[in-house]
Amino acid sequence: MLAGDTLRYSLRDAERWAAFSGDYNPIHFDAAGAQRLGLTGLCVHGMRAMLDVKSALSDSWEKHPLTPEGLMFTSRLREPVLCDAPYQLPVRETLRDDGVQLSASLRHAQTQQMSISSKLTATDALVLSPVTQGETLSAQELATLHTQFLAVGSPAVPAWSFLDAVLFRQLVNSPQTLQTVRSLLPSVQATTLGDVFTRVQVVQTHHETHFPPRLLTKTGQGQRFCATDYAIRPTLVMGEKHRGLVLLAGIQAWQGGEPLMSVSVTLKTGPLTE
Repeated sequence: MLAGDTLRYSLRDAERWAAFSGDYNPIHFDAAGAQRLGLTGLCVHGMRAMLDVKSALSDSWEKHPLTPEGLMFTSRLREPVLCDAPYQLPVRETLRDDGVQLSASLRHAQTQQMSISSKLTATDALVLSPVTQGETLSAQELATLHTQFLAVGSPAVPAWSFLDAVLFRQLVNSPQTLQTVRSLLPSVQATTLGDVFTRVQVVQTHHETHFPPRLLTKTGQGQRFCATDYAIRPTLVMGEKHRGLVLLAGIQAWQGGEPLMSVSVTLKTGPLTE
């Protein structure tokens, strides 16, 4: 939560994000387990801390009279965001030949160590092939998720931030995401990637979201939604089990047949043993 110009995250923030996303990675709740992994304490989910980064970048972007065809959010999660530690979130503007680029970095207020570095830049319009096989989130399902999402943090967030969180949730909890991974984890009894988070050391390292500028509009209580179609891309797995794997996962979404958002996530596991 925000106190003045300082951000502090608590165990309650982690609990609220886990309740929404289904990500119960022990490093957020098990102090002894976190210490075994070299952490000095519990850490909040990177996706939860990223919500504040997204809001800061979106607020800064709305001050510019630019009307790009598309926007690209890219984020690198460099270090864990520790609970009960003070953080600062400065936003920097860089003028380029093709427009403006906004950068935000979540830094420990005392050590200035960077935990998350992110950018929001103008780009081409999002183009996706028409969805042929996929799933649908109904308007009512989105409204229910939105109510749950508002319990996580701010009462008003950019629409793209909410939809990005929803798609991440679908990606983590869909059995499809685990299809490629399951053959590499025969000893792990898991039906979704969220199950893997509770059994194997998994950290997110990168996040990328491509969306139209109209999704900068903020959502709030009573927001109305349209049914959204989505398709999960096959998970790409790289690396060796004894050293740890890198998982590249992605999901795309449409509304009314028109491209809505594309999300790509990079996850890294610890060494895997049979």
